[in-house]
Amino acid sequence: MTGEPAGAKRGDGNPLEPMATVVTVLCAVLAVLLTLKAYAAVGIGGIFGWGDGSVCVTDTHTQAGGEDWLSRTMRPGAGVDVTFTPRYCDNSPSGGARLLSTLTELPSSALCIGALVLLYGLIRAARRHGPYTVRTAGRLRTLGWYLAIGSIVCHLTESVAGAALLNSLRAADHRPLLYDVTRGMPYFALLTGIGLLSLARIMRVGTAMREDLEGVI
Repeated sequence: MTGEPAGAKRGDGNPLEPMATVVTVLCAVLAVLLTLKAYAAVGIGGIFGWGDGSVCVTDTHTQAGGEDWLSRTMRPGAGVDVTFTPRYCDNSPSGGARLLSTLTELPSSALCIGALVLLYGLIRAARRHGPYTVRTAGRLRTLGWYLAIGSIVCHLTESVAGAALLNSLRAADHRPLLYDVTRGMPYFALLTGIGLLSLARIMRVGTAMREDLEGVI
């Protein structure tokens, strides 16, 4: 017994680099940012829709035309289309409005933090037990499911909460906004999670083959 992780060889260096260093640095930066944000929330007031005086949400479903003030800078025959997306604010929001505002911001932040923590745990497990072990493959599988399912849950939660908040700030005679499943779908995170699930399965099969080979030798 040399105390080296399974699958590691002398002279190969750390097979987890540069991912291990990047994840460690990101965890340190995240800790600093969360500390600063908590300090700002206490000193200034306002974090995820709570503590400040107003709640605002941008209506990305609607575009309105603006004044054609750029026409003086255009050459003859050219045109310009000035549009903007309206932003609604409630200066005296209720607890329900603040909760909806929180649900439009917090899930994505929680997903990123959770993914980083799981990735850090994966790196630690690979360092301690080796990258080609059942435990490491299991942690990779957990990260894959977390990204695949968590990205969809966050998307649904933020979109539905945003539509509900907009409907609560719009006039009653406006048609209620409905959730659009195709708008802003996190395809990258979803595909990344699915890819990690496939990679975890490959690692598990490879680990079983390596253990069988060691048993034969």
